[in-house]
Amino acid sequence: MPSSDEPPSTSPVFTIFMIVALLAVWGFVQDALNTAHGGSIDLRNRITGVRLASEHRDPYFYKWTRTEDDRFCDLFNSPSSPVSHTTVTPVTLTAFLPFKNLNYRLTQGLWFLIQYASLGLGFYAWARRSPRTDWLWGGLLTCLFCLSPHWRLHIDRGQSYVLYAALFLALIHWGQKPGKRGPWLESLTASLLTLLRPTYGILLGVSAARRKTTALLATGTGLIIWGLLPVLLAGVSIWQNYFKAMAIHARLYLEQSKFPPARFSPNEVIEGIPLDTLAGFARIPFADTSLYKLVSFQLQPSLLLGTWAILAALSGFLLIRRGETATPRFWWALSAWIVIGDYLLPAYRYPYNHILLWPLLLLGLTATTGRARTLWLSLSTILLTLHATTWFLPKMCIPWPGIASLLLALGVATITLGPARKPAPAPTWG
Repeated sequence: MPSSDEPPSTSPVFTIFMIVALLAVWGFVQDALNTAHGGSIDLRNRITGVRLASEHRDPYFYKWTRTEDDRFCDLFNSPSSPVSHTTVTPVTLTAFLPFKNLNYRLTQGLWFLIQYASLGLGFYAWARRSPRTDWLWGGLLTCLFCLSPHWRLHIDRGQSYVLYAALFLALIHWGQKPGKRGPWLESLTASLLTLLRPTYGILLGVSAARRKTTALLATGTGLIIWGLLPVLLAGVSIWQNYFKAMAIHARLYLEQSKFPPARFSPNEVIEGIPLDTLAGFARIPFADTSLYKLVSFQLQPSLLLGTWAILAALSGFLLIRRGETATPRFWWALSAWIVIGDYLLPAYRYPYNHILLWPLLLLGLTATTGRARTLWLSLSTILLTLHATTWFLPKMCIPWPGIASLLLALGVATITLGPARKPAPAPTWG
């Protein structure tokens, strides 16, 4: 590894970074083309869902018919399924409110830009709290991730995971603001993330464990405010219907139930968009990597998630008791538990979920030193290279990067249970 005194322009790492960055630019162009030629099929159910919710109609059990406005039509909402194709939380749906009246093709383009902007802002938030010597490696890891089919799939489908990852990195940065502003921003963001993606709920324990009045008040206020926004949009029933629908989705997933797609004629046009475009998506390799799929569904979600929550709480308690809440290692451990929890949800876990691994890789740079840092860089680079090679793997091997990612997160969670051998030289982050 080059020394920190070596000029960046002469560093071998810088040369590799520039090559990978140029390839990532090519990926940006490919993503733009995929978005233009396809229908961002996962974004579609968010948009139809928020349109329904804004009219006080249930987005989680809705079934479109040809007697209704085609702005509510999601082509992948099977009429035979007891639930709709919308699976995001009511708060996530509310976040799409600014797009509900826009032309869908315009929404696709804006969401494409928002995904890349989130990637950039998340990296910026991490860099603000990291030594300059880590920036080049952080940029290299980020660009390597952008070469993977998992990022291509995230953009092509119009997914939201990069927003969650970026908000998590921003939370760490905002928590450093002076005075009471830091705890308020950190706690408000933690409560928002919890209501966007429930596995981030372990962040709420940070405020409780610290037992600081400001943090507890901000967390409670955030949960109330963010939780009430969907109620103001669609009524209190939106939360009730969400939990009912998710229970049904979990049961159908564990039973491996399949439903035939809705039938449309090839010449139909939805919102002025030809059917083959709106239903179109890029041919990108993907596989379900939830733990239930990996072990043939022979597990109980409640037991797994309960055990995960207890172990994550124990890990946080040990770190707090050792006074490590002001270190990058604390957030590194939390990011590992968040990744692990994502594998335990009784739902399809496709490769676009791997974006949740990105904060773990970046935080590992600032949480490790010496030989541990060299090992982390090596493991991260090997893992992301494996992710990128998914393009060329046989179909049966496509889950391998997902399995490797889970093992890496489990390793971090285990290592951080023990005390650090020496404090990291990075600035404190508490």
